[in-house]
Amino acid sequence: MAKKTAEVLTVSRHTAVKILLKSVIWAFALFGLLFILLLAVLFGLLRVDVGGAAAPLPEKIVLQIDFDAALAETRQDSLMTGLYGGSGASFFELSQVIAAAGADDRVAAIAGRVGISDLSLAQVQELRSLIKQFRAGGKKAYLFSDGFGAFGGGTAEYYLASAFDEIIMQPRSEAGITGIGIEMPFLRRLLDKVGIMPEFYARYEYKNAFASFTDISMTALMKKELERLGGDLFNQVVADIAADRGIEPDRLTRLIDEAPLDAGRALREKLIDKTEYQEEMLARLEKEYDAGRADWTDYLTALRPVGKGAPVIALIVLEGEIAAGDSILPSWEGEPVAGAASFISQLQDIAEIDKLKALVVRIDSPGGSYTAADAMRQALADFKEKTGVPVVVSMSSYAASGGYFAALPADKILAQPATLTASIGVLGGKPVLSGLWDKIGVSWDGVYFGSNAGVLSLNRPFNAAEKKAFNRSLDNVYQDFTAKVAAARHIEPEALDRLARGRVFSGRQAAENGLIDALGGYKEAFVEAMRLAEIDINTPVRVEVFPRPKTMQEKIAELMTAAPLVSAGKLKMQIGLDKHTFNVLKRLKYDAVMPPLEIQY
Repeated sequence: MAKKTAEVLTVSRHTAVKILLKSVIWAFALFGLLFILLLAVLFGLLRVDVGGAAAPLPEKIVLQIDFDAALAETRQDSLMTGLYGGSGASFFELSQVIAAAGADDRVAAIAGRVGISDLSLAQVQELRSLIKQFRAGGKKAYLFSDGFGAFGGGTAEYYLASAFDEIIMQPRSEAGITGIGIEMPFLRRLLDKVGIMPEFYARYEYKNAFASFTDISMTALMKKELERLGGDLFNQVVADIAADRGIEPDRLTRLIDEAPLDAGRALREKLIDKTEYQEEMLARLEKEYDAGRADWTDYLTALRPVGKGAPVIALIVLEGEIAAGDSILPSWEGEPVAGAASFISQLQDIAEIDKLKALVVRIDSPGGSYTAADAMRQALADFKEKTGVPVVVSMSSYAASGGYFAALPADKILAQPATLTASIGVLGGKPVLSGLWDKIGVSWDGVYFGSNAGVLSLNRPFNAAEKKAFNRSLDNVYQDFTAKVAAARHIEPEALDRLARGRVFSGRQAAENGLIDALGGYKEAFVEAMRLAEIDINTPVRVEVFPRPKTMQEKIAELMTAAPLVSAGKLKMQIGLDKHTFNVLKRLKYDAVMPPLEIQY
């Protein structure tokens, strides 16, 4: 018996030693990989310093823009940006390039490309406006596609293309202009299987963000609201494409119902102008304009900044779900977070800028923490009072719930017709884990000092007193939210009730109902800011963008802490959570957020 025990102990020691050695080897391998990546990035930076940041521009330019490339609202300012794909440039920088190209005699034409893009309908509308402004100066824009979407899902891509002078498709490719769909995940059956009971309450019937957890399908009321919203978006797309391509809206709708359409059919139906390969198109344009090609990111690098003596308009970007604390920029497959602490700190820095004349706030957020959004709202109001400069909000894809709330102090609020906004309402609750603990044999017990001390315990449901207290809190927050909207937008409470209760509107609908002031994007927001600041429209202004670029020390620190984020991403995959479902679960902690809608176009 003693011999067997000794053998077991020997085996255990051998096993422990093997595990320890493997752990050490993996640790050294991880640190070695990070060190090699760091060296590669640093050598890359040295090459940039020696050889220049961008390719030299030809005397005459055909400006190439790949609309499939990732474009966040906030510049992805990271050492690793180039290694994990994309230039890291922001949507604002692309808008600057197209505007500058229109006034630059060197730029003969734009040659765009799109296939499968992450652009939202609102961003597409903004790009369409910029392309049309470029064309208004007498220049032409060409758009190539090797297929709009993958079988389907190419409606937004073709919507963008329709603003160009000429649409070219690769032979035997397809135009997947299959329309618009709105879906929402429902996890109730999954929660029931693992023993989790969702206990959530909302103000009011249209505030459906937590329906993903409480229901198994859309209610009739929810479906009716989404039909109203989706129908408006679809009608916008059809009307704009029909006008651009000279096609009757009814005929275009029939073609959408028959899609995907092969390139030959698309040509016969006059949805496109030509079929050829991309290289053929580019060579043709080079010859026609006697010009060379230049990528838009190289052109961006070559743009000369406005002198320091010029008046300043600051731009601050609020992107992602709103939370307390610091912001998290979109990198390493992580979702952006708009942190109230970062936003407030940046406003304080902006207030100290010499020659500051106006502030533009770009919002791309579905909402989040009500208290954090309220802190942002108050900070923006304080900024206006302290500086006396006008504030203009430009809404991007989303500016809903807490994102809409934060915008209220602005002198003017602008959005694209397809921006999703409003969702004026709140919700809250908790997942009750008692059923899960029963399934795995865990029990909880405790003592509480205070009638509602256990109100947020996840181990039991609300009791009657706690439920009453929690709903009273939601009532207070909702009353505060609606009162501040009514005061800021000069809407009578009775009229606001017909617009609130959690309803989501398109930007076009929001403008019609007085929830925003006008339709437009960056260009219109800056024009409005200059008008309010009494700056002549022809005066050059310097734009100071926040968040500011990171220092080298900050970039290196981010690189050295990136491994846990990558590991977290792998863990999510291993436990069977796709990115969208994981983001839905994350919304459990937010109380002023719009529903997790999946809009397919």
